[in-house]
Amino acid sequence: MQKVKIVKIPKNRAVITKELLLKNLPKAYQERAQRYLDEESSLSYSTGRLLLRKVLFENGLPASLLEEIRYSEQGKPSFIHHNFSISHSNGYVAIIFSTDFSVGIDIERKKTVDLKLFNYLFTEVEWNSILDATDSLERFYWFWVRKEALLKAAGCTLIDLKQLKVFEEYGMYYNKRFYFKSFDFDSNFNGIVAMETKTAIDVEFVEIKDLLEE
Repeated sequence: MQKVKIVKIPKNRAVITKELLLKNLPKAYQERAQRYLDEESSLSYSTGRLLLRKVLFENGLPASLLEEIRYSEQGKPSFIHHNFSISHSNGYVAIIFSTDFSVGIDIERKKTVDLKLFNYLFTEVEWNSILDATDSLERFYWFWVRKEALLKAAGCTLIDLKQLKVFEEYGMYYNKRFYFKSFDFDSNFNGIVAMETKTAIDVEFVEIKDLLEE
């Protein structure tokens, strides 16, 4: 079983501040977080790295691994022997970690969008499924989170989106199959995991205070 951990960043900035999160991160991550132009993105990035630190600890791995993250040519972050994926959307940050196989996660808040602007991101079969659905917006998000999670698990880029083919229970990137597992955490959001191995997942909510060192 794989575990998804989710943090909701408090809206009350008296409870949590960017400075409080940053001081719990290595210097390189502090500098990276400071580059974000808006506070929400900076908080989400910092929370994601602190969540990763917690996951490392729970798996008996040293926090120093945070400074050993490597990136593929396509920008997929990982460790030499372990995989992880982080997603954030509108105040939520989620992570999945695996010691055995590649994983990808995506969470998205459902909101009204102009669907025709996204036609080019889908295969003909996928797009027709969206247009023919009783609720096209709901179907759009059903596909979108799976595309994003599959992209992360496969370690490719947005340029390859049309090479990512989404089916009901799995997705394909060329000849490689990844299995989907959805999870619920907020009725206004979609959440999905893509994994090389078909397995169950469990969801755990984490308080942001539990990510900070005493």
